[in-house]
Amino acid sequence: MDHTKINLIVRLQHIDNLIESIMSLQKGLPEEIAALEEDLAFTARQIEARKKISEEHLKLRERLNSTINDCKEKIRTFKEKQTLARNNKEYDALSKQIEYEEKEIAQAEIRLQDIAQAEHHAQELQKKGRDLIAENRYDEISEEMMPDDVLQQQLHDLTEQVRLKKEELDSIVIETAEEVTQLRETLESQRSVVAKEAKRLLDKYDHLKSGSLQNAVVKLDRHACSGCNTRVPTNRHTLIVQGGFYVCESCGRIVVHERLFDEAAAEKH
Repeated sequence: MDHTKINLIVRLQHIDNLIESIMSLQKGLPEEIAALEEDLAFTARQIEARKKISEEHLKLRERLNSTINDCKEKIRTFKEKQTLARNNKEYDALSKQIEYEEKEIAQAEIRLQDIAQAEHHAQELQKKGRDLIAENRYDEISEEMMPDDVLQQQLHDLTEQVRLKKEELDSIVIETAEEVTQLRETLESQRSVVAKEAKRLLDKYDHLKSGSLQNAVVKLDRHACSGCNTRVPTNRHTLIVQGGFYVCESCGRIVVHERLFDEAAAEKH
């Protein structure tokens, strides 16, 4: 058997393993950053929603107070005119205008009370949330119960965590960029060689890698496939020791002797 082809595919896997080993330094960081950014966006939306409600209450309160003041001024003017009324008809007409303005004032005051009650209810919910936090009962806290200052602190903490994680990731990427680039170039060069010399093995390799398998080629470990720990038939051991390969009947990986990986590692990239 010509073992040159299997040596080529083992070297390809070895280079792939080196790249994966470097990339594993940042494994989890992108996902962790994405999760933190999602929490950060959620917290920011909560704060923004409360800010919007507060601003709307302020504008409405100002408008209602302005309405009340205008109505009171009109009432004062109408009452002054009543003292100068020339007959009952004029007096009654002014009385109706005064009555209308008083109703406007009453309606505005009711709406002001509604705003005050809504704000008081929100504060009561936050007070309850603060008590639950003190008792470490976070699972019982609803969005409305989270105190404003706690949300602001969460926003600050999450922002800082995202910044630090991104700095950590950027540092790893910068430190390993040159090595990864060189290895990727070597990988492409090796793929070209394998494509010419062992096309069927490369197709098998790519097929395995296109699935959920990280390693398409693995070592024989204690008479078993090191990819899935399935025992390799005894009658195939000799072939593997001699430099051949065995396709695992369980996971489909290409199983070779560990010596081939050692030889691939000894070669210059």
